[in-house]
Amino acid sequence: MGMPTTAAYAIAAAVIAPGVIKMGVPALVAHMFIFYFAVISAITPPVALASFAAAGLAQSDPWRTSWIALKMGLATFIVPFMFFFSPVLLMQGTWPEIIQAGITASIGVWFLGAGSEGWARGLLSLPLRVGMVIAALLCIHPGTVTDIIGLALGGLIYAWQVLHYRRQRHAPAHH
Repeated sequence: MGMPTTAAYAIAAAVIAPGVIKMGVPALVAHMFIFYFAVISAITPPVALASFAAAGLAQSDPWRTSWIALKMGLATFIVPFMFFFSPVLLMQGTWPEIIQAGITASIGVWFLGAGSEGWARGLLSLPLRVGMVIAALLCIHPGTVTDIIGLALGGLIYAWQVLHYRRQRHAPAHH
């Protein structure tokens, strides 16, 4: 929105929150959803004020910097939706649920970063990147079964990367 976070949130909350709450979304979830999107306007084109300021400091192309910030901040687009699916992330549940959701969602966000950037202890091939994104979505989605599958898939991909790059480092040089 090109405004300071507080003003962007206040306007969006006044205009959007009542309708979202009438749709059956809990008030806390609706407001956190709106707050997150008010905050990330600073890195998303076409507004991207923070990205444009960073580009000026780095003496780089503002649009390229904005798109890189958008890609690196991909997880921030998913976090608000996580609140809809799992209000436990907003401390709405038992402590074991909150701890499990917090840990697996954090790991899922890391998997998402690895998949979108294509890096986990080395360059990820396209199939492994897709696998990391799938693992991320499974970890981010609430539920013990999806958490276990997501952690296993992401863990296997990461272990593969570690072993692959360890073998490459210790392989004899070909002349």
